[in-house]
Amino acid sequence: MADKSNSANMRCGKSVNELVMHLGTLQYEEINIIISNADKSKKMPRTNPFLVQDFIKKSLHRHQLIDNMRYTRQGEIQFTTKDPICAVQLLSLTKFMDIDVSTDVIWENISARFLVTDIPTTTPLEEFAKEIQDNDYLVVELRRFVKLNSSKVISPVLITILGTTVPETIKLWFIRQRIQPFVDRPRQYNKCFVYTHGTRTCEKNNICFCCGGDHIGPCQQPPKCVNCS
Repeated sequence: MADKSNSANMRCGKSVNELVMHLGTLQYEEINIIISNADKSKKMPRTNPFLVQDFIKKSLHRHQLIDNMRYTRQGEIQFTTKDPICAVQLLSLTKFMDIDVSTDVIWENISARFLVTDIPTTTPLEEFAKEIQDNDYLVVELRRFVKLNSSKVISPVLITILGTTVPETIKLWFIRQRIQPFVDRPRQYNKCFVYTHGTRTCEKNNICFCCGGDHIGPCQQPPKCVNCS
């Protein structure tokens, strides 16, 4: 497998399209494809839904397997499907109604992450990836942790695999190791101050950081903890 790696990070050499096609044999929730304007300074225009549907029907053979389409607050279009082939057809779009576009997939619903500890820092990530793949898991990314204020890597390795099934154990060099679930650092979006989601998926109104209220302009209310509002 032609992987891209350094001492602390390794990504699978397969293209996004290839990885999405592999989902056909794995467990996952849904596939969300993001379509953005290739000109990052511009948003995707909101167009007559009938015209969008007509374009999609002409561009995708499996258009009937699209579950949902919506415009995001970031000016992108998000398509949801459970069909890998339909997702790849969406990912392959370079134009969307005469607009040059770029595409990407949201990984959260099609991959799983977990930790394996006590992996010698001298072990090349490529060798580690081979061991994981011998357990019939397709590695999307391996990442080592680096000590704070240092460039020194430490033993735990964060593993991202394709599919949402997380194993209880994994066999590495004849040793059956128990894996640890990975809990990411909580994300608090500074527009709505809600945890668990970021800019791309936020549908909430702007919240005042001072009082936690929903208003426009300078705050005239007594200060109050946003998290307690």
